[in-house]
Amino acid sequence: MKYSIFLLSVIFVSFVQADVYKYTNKQGKTAYSDTPVNGAEKVVVPPVMTYEAASIPRKEKVVIGEKKESQEGTTPYSYINVTSPTEQGTVRSNQGIVNVTYQIQPALKAGDKVELFLDGVLQESFNIQGLVRGEHVVMVQVVNEAGELQIKSPEVTFYLHQSSRQ
Repeated sequence: MKYSIFLLSVIFVSFVQADVYKYTNKQGKTAYSDTPVNGAEKVVVPPVMTYEAASIPRKEKVVIGEKKESQEGTTPYSYINVTSPTEQGTVRSNQGIVNVTYQIQPALKAGDKVELFLDGVLQESFNIQGLVRGEHVVMVQVVNEAGELQIKSPEVTFYLHQSSRQ
């Protein structure tokens, strides 16, 4: 019973459209209302504009023997490089914060992940915090779902500079 009342009220509300009135209030400002006010004129509200997004085409699967692989899965990575920090560059951060960025070609494949190593230790984030000043080495690598190495970048040596405290 409650469901049918709810359904009827939703249907009824969808057919009701309030009129809109435009008028000038006591302060001389233009105002709008859904109830007629003395001296108000009715405003015709145009229908709401809508947009339907185009569908995204899916890549077709290629069947090789009994193994199914997408076309993107057959191309090996051509390179991966650390773009920031730069080789032999100096990062100035009193808080010891270093953001590591990289470039990879072609784009990262589904199921693969990029890992960051700082001074030979796997990091959880590409935003490293609490780093001490001095020389550091970063390297990124791509591994597949099985944990197999796909490609790795050259090591990049950089220096973290922190202002001296007095």
